[in-house]
Amino acid sequence: MKFNILHVITQTWGLMMSTSQTWEGIVSNKKEKSFQNYFLPFLLACTAIVLVFKIIYADSKPVQTGFIFAVITLISYIGAFYLTRYFTISFLHRNYPEKYNNMLIEKMIAYSFSVVFPIKIVTTIIPSLFFLQILNIYTIYIVWEGCRIIFDMDEDERGKIMLIVGVSVLFLPAIISKIILFMIPGF
Repeated sequence: MKFNILHVITQTWGLMMSTSQTWEGIVSNKKEKSFQNYFLPFLLACTAIVLVFKIIYADSKPVQTGFIFAVITLISYIGAFYLTRYFTISFLHRNYPEKYNNMLIEKMIAYSFSVVFPIKIVTTIIPSLFFLQILNIYTIYIVWEGCRIIFDMDEDERGKIMLIVGVSVLFLPAIISKIILFMIPGF
């Protein structure tokens, strides 16, 4: 499994700056496995940065704190990816069976995290920039354009998918991490 970091960075920059053109390029690449080639490298980089900077910024037990937060980050984003995938697949399978395609659904969800991961990395490195998390809202536009290009949906249909994917990508990682933190005793 070979990671191409330059590809990940250019795809992320493209989705943020020229969303429609980048989505068309993503859809035209039929062989790419989006989870392995895009989502996983970003997730591993994010987890490594959380580990290092939680160790640096921790008041007490720095190594333990760093590893706990890194594992929570890893679990919460993988859980968010697969729960979003499940919700989207079940919705499309039930309401739009002609547009149901597992590979395209995974592509849309994996690339929907293209705003969430860089903001998580920046706010982990510099915690005083926490206000940048409001930029995660741009995920909704990325999903909106992705539904138009990937699934060829009109505005009403896109609204439903955008609501499912956008809300899941934005809120599921936080919900999963809060549940895990609640279950850890003494933390």
